[in-house]
Amino acid sequence: MIQIIIYLLIIWILLGLLGFTIRRLHDTDHTGWWYWISVIPFGYLFLLYFMVLPTVEKPVRWGSYLFKEKT
Repeated sequence: MIQIIIYLLIIWILLGLLGFTIRRLHDTDHTGWWYWISVIPFGYLFLLYFMVLPTVEKPVRWGSYLFKEKT
């Protein structure tokens, strides 16, 4: 029973990290599909580079949820 709870917690944490990573990629104006580069050897280094880029100061392709557009 304890193992099932631990597995569910691990899946919950991994899904949360996946969501965070995709949101961060969107903040840097990259598509969430770039997450899959972490599957290839040393691809996580490219993903890490994308994650440390600064947030873009313009509305991104996925909506302007970061900054309010001035009208």
